[in-house]
Amino acid sequence: MAFALLPRLTKALSAVAAGSARYNPLVNAAASALRAGPMERTRLEIARAERIAAFRRTRVSRARLKVRYADVLLDLVEQCRLNDWALVPTPVWSAVVRTVRAVDPDLRDELGINRSPEHVADVLFMAQETLLARLRDQRQPVRARIIPLFSDAPRAATG
Repeated sequence: MAFALLPRLTKALSAVAAGSARYNPLVNAAASALRAGPMERTRLEIARAERIAAFRRTRVSRARLKVRYADVLLDLVEQCRLNDWALVPTPVWSAVVRTVRAVDPDLRDELGINRSPEHVADVLFMAQETLLARLRDQRQPVRARIIPLFSDAPRAATG
């Protein structure tokens, strides 16, 4: 029984090996990455660019996140000022204290216990100034540490 299938199997394999003349040549070209047409190559390039862009969008430095968080807190403090509130609400105040303490302990001391929106906004502006200076320093190029290949002292010749 198996011997009866052998001629049909070899005939089918030889037809596939002969270049698959029975299939649409456009389908064959699109299936092969080596013989991809211009549209297929363009689609692959766009997909690769989208993958790279998606990775870059989600990757944000911690310093940049801290600056954005300080911006949000400043907006909330400004809303308190526009609503003529005498004190910043407790949840906003605790977030401001945590943020300022993480930036600079001296600014935390300057913040003190004064919860007036004007004072809190001034201290947040100073914290944001410090954060932006750190962010600017992070973006500066840094020279790589040079690893010496040879020691400074000459070696004695071994013989």
